[in-house]
Amino acid sequence: MVLKTREEAKANFEAAIAYIPARYESGVNKADWAGPAKSDQAEKNYADAVSKAVTDKSRQKAIAKVSNESWRTAAVNKGAPIIGERIRGALDKWDNEFGPMYDQVRSKVPTLPPKTTDFRANITKRLVPVVETWKKAAGKT
Repeated sequence: MVLKTREEAKANFEAAIAYIPARYESGVNKADWAGPAKSDQAEKNYADAVSKAVTDKSRQKAIAKVSNESWRTAAVNKGAPIIGERIRGALDKWDNEFGPMYDQVRSKVPTLPPKTTDFRANITKRLVPVVETWKKAAGKT
């Protein structure tokens, strides 16, 4: 068997960038992820895998392989250039899904009793009702 050199394999991979997005989109449009993902077998597989990962301490081992500096560099180099665009693209979703919850909290705040010098009273009489409103607005009562 003759294998391509690493450079040839990388060049072929790079050349595929031009047609991968269309193939990806086509595959996504044909896929049914929800059916299989919500099956009893999928739930069992998930539970088994999580239990194994906890037992094996897989999360801790993987985290130990990445330094803080390496993570920061990757986060800045990959995240910073795109985060603004992603937020801009999510504004309508934010307005439709989060906006109504925000409106409910905004209407609650003026009904709260005045602040006092007692932080515990402020938590109980001002903060707790706001959190309860957030939870109710989110359907998590």
